[in-house]
Amino acid sequence: MKLCVASPYPLSELKGNTVTTERIVALLRAAGHAARASHLFDGEDADVLIALHAVKGAPAVFEFRKKFPRGKVVILITGTDLYESLPAGSEVGERALEMADRIVVVQEAAVRRFAESLREKVRVIPASLDPIMSALPEKRELSASSESSSSSSCFAISVLGHPRAVKRPFLTIEAIAKHPEWSDLEVWQIGEALDPESRERGREWVARDSRYRWFGGLAREEALALCAKSALTVNSSILEGGANAIVEAMTMGVPILASRIEGNVGLLGEDYAGYFEEGKLDEAIQVARDRRFQLQDWVAQASARLPLFSPESETASWLELLDELNYQETSS
Repeated sequence: MKLCVASPYPLSELKGNTVTTERIVALLRAAGHAARASHLFDGEDADVLIALHAVKGAPAVFEFRKKFPRGKVVILITGTDLYESLPAGSEVGERALEMADRIVVVQEAAVRRFAESLREKVRVIPASLDPIMSALPEKRELSASSESSSSSSCFAISVLGHPRAVKRPFLTIEAIAKHPEWSDLEVWQIGEALDPESRERGREWVARDSRYRWFGGLAREEALALCAKSALTVNSSILEGGANAIVEAMTMGVPILASRIEGNVGLLGEDYAGYFEEGKLDEAIQVARDRRFQLQDWVAQASARLPLFSPESETASWLELLDELNYQETSS
């Protein structure tokens, strides 16, 4: 089948959508399909359009439907769709979902977000990791130091993702700033600020607290390698559809401290021990810092869920979905 995987953002941008688009294309090509990546819909012939975002990807859906009315449309839902745009009543997004033959979410909890009339079209396909992960150095011991650290006893906390409001990127350093006595802690902020406000706040924290280190927009290999050397990684988002950074940390054996939101629980499980409650991130960090032996339990819990995120599993799920669409076409 000819497949166009369309991102609403230019593929040159270092965003999670680029990672997702390229991963799906690679999996489907390896399975024998003629898959290609594009920014929105490129207008070229395709049997199936896989569009990221119901709202931001809607123009691609509309254009594809107009040019190829018999083609099939799959919409891959994002956290922004689930928890912001669609609940706010986006007519554009709702029209796109009505046009879609299938709707894909990356974790089970997201299915409940859809109206009953749409649920029969929804499929759950957990995101896997690409081969880049196998090239990473082994994760350091939890109490060891990193070559990038200025202290031999540093307890480094990584925060991955391009700083923007929904990610609450500075929540970790704000929590640590309450405790000047935690001289052994460092926050490693990894990601390029995409707006002036985040850029300015990052610079302010660099000047204000020597424990805060901002590495900016690193190449993905460098970002993951740095995360692998941290003692702990924090995901403090207000909302997530299913963060790539969490699955990456799970694979590398990095303990994860995460906000208890639906997208994170969908990945890590209801019983995961490494959640923090709202307003209590500093308390959770103190527990992690003082009881480092418990972090191995967090890693074990997360690792037990890794089979859900294997490339083989994701590929099989996409192929099953494409078989459904092909059967639907041949029987119509």
